[in-house]
Amino acid sequence: MLDPPQEPKSLTRSQIEDLLLAAWKMNGVELRCFQAEMTLKYCQGRATLAQTVFGWGRENIELGLVEKEQG
Repeated sequence: MLDPPQEPKSLTRSQIEDLLLAAWKMNGVELRCFQAEMTLKYCQGRATLAQTVFGWGRENIELGLVEKEQG
């Protein structure tokens, strides 16, 4: 039996804004790596949840997760 999906770890609006500011200063592989790390840390690795929480593109997050997995 599958466990129900977990809620994201609690982040304040200020913390989300700080993460968005940090991401805004990155691009390319560095940005995707950061997005993947934040998705794993705060959104249980769920790209769609990270898209909702952070407003990042789901495809970019998913690519970052694949790149992280492949090293």
